[in-house]
Amino acid sequence: MEKVLLLSAPLKEVIWGGNYFKNELKATDSNSKIGEMWTCSAHPSFLSYIINGAYKGMTLDKVYKQHKDLFNNSSLDNFPILVKIIATSDRLSVQVHPDDEYAIKNENQYGKTEGWLILDCKENSNIVLGHNAKNKTELIEYINNDNYDELLNKTNVKPGDFYPINPGTIHAIGSDIVLLEIQQSSDVTYRFYDYHRKDELGNERKLHVKQAIEVTKYDSYNHNITNCFNDDINTLWDNEYFKVYYQLVNGEYSLNNENKYCVVTVIDGSINVEENIVTKGQSFIVTSILKSIILKGKSKIVITYSKK
Repeated sequence: MEKVLLLSAPLKEVIWGGNYFKNELKATDSNSKIGEMWTCSAHPSFLSYIINGAYKGMTLDKVYKQHKDLFNNSSLDNFPILVKIIATSDRLSVQVHPDDEYAIKNENQYGKTEGWLILDCKENSNIVLGHNAKNKTELIEYINNDNYDELLNKTNVKPGDFYPINPGTIHAIGSDIVLLEIQQSSDVTYRFYDYHRKDELGNERKLHVKQAIEVTKYDSYNHNITNCFNDDINTLWDNEYFKVYYQLVNGEYSLNNENKYCVVTVIDGSINVEENIVTKGQSFIVTSILKSIILKGKSKIVITYSKK
């Protein structure tokens, strides 16, 4: 039985991507616009492979389904957590995600609750977070008037900031930002607005305005934003799907797994786990056969426990 599952991290090319994964993480030699690294994924769009031990070469989704004893005998059919590193050279589209009820009914998959930890950014980099419409009628009026400057709320960010993004929240990542995204294992995104950008053929990207309007919520974004790099903060977010911790490792760190399972992502430096070196950007799973494990090195890590 495997104590630790080390994971491959597939890369995704997107129009707003750049060269971060080539120049900074040395994860590719490609000059393509790479914008995402799915560093822990059992989603069929981009699957992580196990790169160590008895299950080497198997996809995470297959190991999860065939060896539930490694995952606390979870009753869920599919691995519930997806972790990405996102690096932007341009603005992402403005988008919104549905909750489970809407997504299961309309998309045959779960909704998307996600959180963002800002890893790096340029000065005055910003994100879109929330909107100013009081109701559906006002939202449609803003859209019909193409008045997105007044509709959308922008927030400047800095490294260490953590932002919970619940379903129904209009949001977008700005340019020149690197962040860690922890989310439900879902790829349902309704593109609300894309700045009228055109591809090389002169076409604007497809929008999903009808669905976006149906799932948008009108409560104000009122989460207290934490900064784990500057403050003595460990727990980043505890929601109904997962619990996320930040941890600075300086020498040795004993991770208390309590015979559950968790995803560990290295966001800076490197660590030694079970005689394997895990570097910046990589993730691994500590399986539920372990009550605790010693991590060695100098790094910053994010630990995610599934609550389902």
